[in-house]
Amino acid sequence: MKFIGLLLTVPLLARAQESPKVITFNRADTEHCRVLVANGKPLLSSTYDGTTVAVSLPDNWMNGEYSLFVMVSQKGDGSAEVNPKEIYALFSDPAHTRFSWFDKKHDLDTLASMRSQGMGQPGAGGPGGPGGFGGSNGDSSGAAPPMTHPEVMSIGGPGETNQATKSEAEARNMGMRNPGASAPHGPQLDPAHPPAFLKRTTVKNGSQASGYVFVHKPKGFSQEITASSQLGEIDIPVNGVIFRF
Repeated sequence: MKFIGLLLTVPLLARAQESPKVITFNRADTEHCRVLVANGKPLLSSTYDGTTVAVSLPDNWMNGEYSLFVMVSQKGDGSAEVNPKEIYALFSDPAHTRFSWFDKKHDLDTLASMRSQGMGQPGAGGPGGPGGFGGSNGDSSGAAPPMTHPEVMSIGGPGETNQATKSEAEARNMGMRNPGASAPHGPQLDPAHPPAFLKRTTVKNGSQASGYVFVHKPKGFSQEITASSQLGEIDIPVNGVIFRF
């Protein structure tokens, strides 16, 4: 019986050892957790073992999608393995429903291709309907031109700055707009001016990776998502460590 008990205990210990380390953002931990500002938008950042992960407050697209701007930088020895497909969020419902990454870039590429073929234009009766061509929720979208002015962002310690590239500036100024409180849907995105998405990459000492990530509700999720609906948690795995915001 003792032998059987030992056999049952070993798998439990193995599973416990496999549990990833979780770094939870905590404003009280001013040494490792800070609030940064990028283009006027706050980013929550946490640092662990030379890796800094920062994320914007989520944008609610009112169709089961949320977008996040994510930035990962590495300082010191080692590197950070970034994979946007591993990023997920928990919704604020009682069940803490998991919203997973999905390929928004594919959606936008498809819509842009259809637009180039004349579909979705006013009067064409395409996915955008009469009067315009929208994002994946089929709503009309204004063509907001991308910003091209690079900006300076603080991602290290006090006084440390990094000059953003043009593509990063465009990413942080993607063609999103708020059509107003009276509009039935959330911000819109013009597929002709897509944002720069976070890509799978290895971030080495002194470098960073940044871009947008979209998470989407699972199939069968029936709860209504309103303008006030929020994500309750954002989890960004890097090097086997979960940075939780």
